Amino acid sequence: MFSNKAKARAALAAAAILVLPLCASTPAAAQSGGRNEYAVKFVCGNNGRPLDPAAAIGAYFTAINVHNPGNEAVAFVHKVALAEPGRPGRHTSIVAPFRLAYDEATEVDCLQILRELAAGGITPGPFYTGFFVIQATTPLDVVAVYTAAPSRGAPVVTLSTERVPVRVRGGG
Repeated sequence: MFSNKAKARAALAAAAILVLPLCASTPAAAQSGGRNEYAVKFVCGNNGRPLDPAAAIGAYFTAINVHNPGNEAVAFVHKVALAEPGRPGRHTSIVAPFRLAYDEATEVDCLQILRELAAGGITPGPFYTGFFVIQATTPLDVVAVYTAAPSRGAPVVTLSTERVPVRVRGGG
């Protein structure tokens, strides 16, 4: 029914859920027994529906930048929650830890989000929105970069950045 790769991925995700709260290293996270969580809004794809109130017609892109400002390496896990109009959305399982050494950074874009949704058996439409949720035991710098254009090949007409605040989860 499930491949060995899928079973291994599920085991790693389960281990990460159990280990993250035990390794809390920030004062707030340590006091709550929890973890730092960043819910990053994403807007991706081509909206060609003139009557869709969610966004104007155009091509939308999101790039999520994650930076480790700490002195030690940090592992973080993440999941993708798809927002679906008029009904509760679906989400992927927590993905196995990704590691960043001191002062390293990574970027997550719409293509990676789409791949992770597909790996979770979720096929969004050509225009999709939701949240990329990052969980870590230490603080991270998380910034979302949003761009839009009239069409996929057209020049960018708008660019916006947003620093994503931390929320301490768990504990208690």
